[in-house]
Amino acid sequence: MNNISDITLLIAVIALAMWPLVLFVLKIISKRKKERMHLDRMTRSELDDVTTQELVIRTLKEIGCQPEINEEGHVSFKYQGDDFYIAAEEENRFIMIWNPWWGSISTDNEALPFLKEIINLANVNSLVTTVFMADDDEKTIGLHSHCHTYFSPNEGDLDGHLKMLLDYFFDTHNTIKDGMNELGAAAIKEEQNKERVRVKGFAAYKENTVPIETKKEKISDEGDNQERKE
Repeated sequence: MNNISDITLLIAVIALAMWPLVLFVLKIISKRKKERMHLDRMTRSELDDVTTQELVIRTLKEIGCQPEINEEGHVSFKYQGDDFYIAAEEENRFIMIWNPWWGSISTDNEALPFLKEIINLANVNSLVTTVFMADDDEKTIGLHSHCHTYFSPNEGDLDGHLKMLLDYFFDTHNTIKDGMNELGAAAIKEEQNKERVRVKGFAAYKENTVPIETKKEKISDEGDNQERKE
């Protein structure tokens, strides 16, 4: 009986400890629900008054990001640990999403020409386009990916649409990285399959070989011989 009482008391204590957290979560859910309901109740003219940048910021917050306005006036944020920024075109409700410097390669890397080909092939079948540009000292080439899309409050699930596009950036990363990995594996295999160059006729002369000595060794030997003669 005492054991049951102790367990009941423990559950009550845990419940009381968790209650502030539960209230906090419920408050956030309620706030987001009210914002969504408010957006749904807005008339077409009211929706038209919402700028594209404001809409982007609202949507990013909905998917758990913490957007800020950078020095260039674009919306910057992190998604899955990567840096992104969005430039909004207010007149036609388009946005350009950039994922800058997600990768880099040295300009003197022998794989650079192959990387360019891999990127070009990836761009053919991707919603996301990747470009490469050298930095100021022209010693490092950065990889930057971008895409653009229509982004209007009159459209459907903007949260899901934006999240889908952001996830696609990482699919593009993996496609390019996989291409480089396959190239590296092929190069290693080719190196392993190379046969050593052997001149078969040389083997017959092996018995007549003379060890090559350094000049120091020769001088030392000559000194020993001189001492013996004396």
